[in-house]
Amino acid sequence: MNIATENRVHKTPIESKSVLCEAYDYPSKVSFSRGMRVELDGCAMLFISGTASVDERGESIHPGDLMAQTRRAFDNIASLLETEGADWHDIVRTTCYLADFRHYDQFNEARNAFYEEQGLNPLPASTCIEARICRPELLVEIEAIAMIRSDRVQ
Repeated sequence: MNIATENRVHKTPIESKSVLCEAYDYPSKVSFSRGMRVELDGCAMLFISGTASVDERGESIHPGDLMAQTRRAFDNIASLLETEGADWHDIVRTTCYLADFRHYDQFNEARNAFYEEQGLNPLPASTCIEARICRPELLVEIEAIAMIRSDRVQ
């Protein structure tokens, strides 16, 4: 079945190459976009893929330091949001993955500090899950969904 392009929801990839390289630029290609902007009747939904403590070359940074990795993941998401004219106040939901749930209190401390720094109220809906993360040195990965008005200037 071939559906005409005009019958599809408009979507565009979200990227911030000064902070995060694209997955297809990794030495071993990985097939995903850092994020996706979806336009719906005056609203844009921003779907941010699982984001970890990686740099603009796709290399893991802050190995073994959960607090620094959490902060870098939040900062990476902030950079992706910024390219779409959004920020953390536009986040409606996060899903947080921890390699070891015994580190939840430490993760939550970092998250609370970041959210307080951002002045978030209300806080995003969130789920936290223990999961094996794609690289053994990574301790946390976070995905997010934001909603903004489509006419917001990028």
